[in-house]
Amino acid sequence: MTTTPCVCTTVRKAGRALTRLYDAAIGRAELTTAQFAVLRELERSGPVTMSRVAEALIMDRTSLYRAVAPLLKKGLLKSVASEEDVRAKCLTFTPAGRARMARAAKEWELVQESVVAHVGPRRWQELSAVLLELAEQTTTLTLKEAT
Repeated sequence: MTTTPCVCTTVRKAGRALTRLYDAAIGRAELTTAQFAVLRELERSGPVTMSRVAEALIMDRTSLYRAVAPLLKKGLLKSVASEEDVRAKCLTFTPAGRARMARAAKEWELVQESVVAHVGPRRWQELSAVLLELAEQTTTLTLKEAT
């Protein structure tokens, strides 16, 4: 039996602690961290299908839909036909969505600066690189390869 701390448990504990912190800040703009991540991805990518958002965020479609549905209902996003494939729907910002994102981004920035300062900018860069590499490598890892 290994004495190494479980990677999954360790990363999830850190993730839950950080999610609580970011949710408290972003919540002032009436968004969750999952919703903020979706909006940030749309900000980077422009109108994009839900499948592409799910892929970019390494998120299952059910979780993505739970994050997106309230944004659509509140009129912060709208679903439009894709220019590439009329059968596909793309998510895009509404003016209200852009305004909400701007509010949330200010709150996010304050928390982000605080967390990075606490960890240290150099350590955060190193940790971020390792975590992104881990995410990339494990998305292609199969259960058979992992065991």
